[in-house]
Amino acid sequence: MIFAPQEWSDNYALMDGVQSTDPQMIDGNLDTIGQAVLTLENTSYRLNDNADFIRNDSIVVVTLPEKKKIYRIILHSENLKHFVVYVDKGKARKGEDWHRVIEMRDVMSRKFDLKPKMPYITDQIKIRILKTHPQVQKQKTFRLDNLMGSGRLNETVITNLSRSRHIPGRIREIEIYGFKTSEQQ
Repeated sequence: MIFAPQEWSDNYALMDGVQSTDPQMIDGNLDTIGQAVLTLENTSYRLNDNADFIRNDSIVVVTLPEKKKIYRIILHSENLKHFVVYVDKGKARKGEDWHRVIEMRDVMSRKFDLKPKMPYITDQIKIRILKTHPQVQKQKTFRLDNLMGSGRLNETVITNLSRSRHIPGRIREIEIYGFKTSEQQ
């Protein structure tokens, strides 16, 4: 045999000292659901006279206590439809040198087994969620309009508006793997 068979390492996300945007995403329990954090950057779209659509991407960052060679990332999703996975290359300050690893579009699965074309040595992984199932949540908002010039100077009218907001990504579990080394076997 030329090559010895390789085994996946233990899940790096369950190591002591691992941090995540939401700890429920890395607790080893598929019954818990973590929620990504909405970014501060948002884009507002006018759909018609009565509806606005605001899209905020949502982000998850998992930080390992030390750099590891990453060969595989498994996401157990609740509502992801379009997302991008990045790793921190670590050449600049921590969390500022992101490299795009893989992008998934128009997916319907709840489990994603991502195996990058090449391994990455990193201690941070970022998932940017661009679309979810469903993408938006309807919210009722009200606008108060003063009827100046209408003959009813001190009256206000409440206009019912429909506003949609981006739903943040929800992830049950993030698993991160490398290969076991000969010392670990």
